[in-house]
Amino acid sequence: MRRTVLIDGRIEIGAYSLGQAMDDEFDQLFEEFVLRGLFKLSDQFKASSLKYFDDNDSPAAHDEYFFSFTAIWNALVSAGRLEAAEQLWKLAHEPAQQWERAHSGKLVDKGGLYYFWAMTALLRGSMDRGYVLMHQSLQEDSRTSGQPTPDTPSFALVSLNDDKTDQAFRQWVLEQTKFLEAFVADYARTHGRPFKIQDIKVKFLRNPPSADAVFQLTHAVARLREIVSLPDQAKRNPFVGQVQLNLLFDILLVVDNAIKHKNPTKHKKVVKGKKPKDITFIDHAFYVLDRAGHPLSLDQLVRINGFFNKDFDTTLKSALAGTLTVGAAVLDHLQCDVAVAYGLRNRGAHMVETTPAIWNNLDSVQRAVFRTFCATVDHLY
Repeated sequence: MRRTVLIDGRIEIGAYSLGQAMDDEFDQLFEEFVLRGLFKLSDQFKASSLKYFDDNDSPAAHDEYFFSFTAIWNALVSAGRLEAAEQLWKLAHEPAQQWERAHSGKLVDKGGLYYFWAMTALLRGSMDRGYVLMHQSLQEDSRTSGQPTPDTPSFALVSLNDDKTDQAFRQWVLEQTKFLEAFVADYARTHGRPFKIQDIKVKFLRNPPSADAVFQLTHAVARLREIVSLPDQAKRNPFVGQVQLNLLFDILLVVDNAIKHKNPTKHKKVVKGKKPKDITFIDHAFYVLDRAGHPLSLDQLVRINGFFNKDFDTTLKSALAGTLTVGAAVLDHLQCDVAVAYGLRNRGAHMVETTPAIWNNLDSVQRAVFRTFCATVDHLY
């Protein structure tokens, strides 16, 4: 139940009713913060927290405990004190951690804690820390709900569900969605398909092969968005090409996984008279092109791989320009996109160094990769 705390007879703070002992500790914490700008969990606060977790084992009760810290968190974020705001969640985490160590096999539901901690890390510009914490929030939500993709703010953020209005970080979701939407529109325009961002959301993000695939995709999208926002003059160097290749490789792993999930030949391919072989990206490329109505034979795909191995830069530029040929056949746009994906997938898996054809064509390269991803969702999901 919500309650209002009055500090110094003039400042109102919203909190939850957690029982007299816990309420008194939060009141004192709020007073220290409002009057002296300090926040520190006293030994008595921690002791009361441990007793609260002893007496309350429901996820809702644990959420109310952690949500009571948001009054201070909101004030810190509004003041631009993001480092302090993140420190607050580290402090809030300590009593829960202490209780769990003393109660082997039992857990405090920390989904809300990790969600706000993740938000803070993302606001500070730490993509990796933010998405790691958000993944932990989702894991907590999955455990308590029994659903792998629960209808919670954590999954809404990584699945770009801006339709869910009851999420504190919806603005982030809107910004990431807008960035991805530009690539979806490019796919629809290039290949003449009636395909929209809503198709990505409904067909894939809300019904994925796994929650991890969604995390890997949207984490890579968020990091790419960071790089794309830099001026062009700041992105003409080998290292940015390698960073982007790594991120595009992450997206291609999602493509690989997405096709594998739909490809009826999922694990082994049998060639008469030979030992069964694992299915690889070449088989998935063959499958998605066939389903899309733009088939290439396995022999043609093997030859394309040979072109990349012999002269990666020239082959990549030809595929990006739509002029790549295999024998007498000129590849169409979708075949060229998948060829780019195939070449990058193999290079990213086996080589560390980058190449000028990547960093000099960053925009074209990433659009080809995203078109391959969109084609996968469009034709297989």
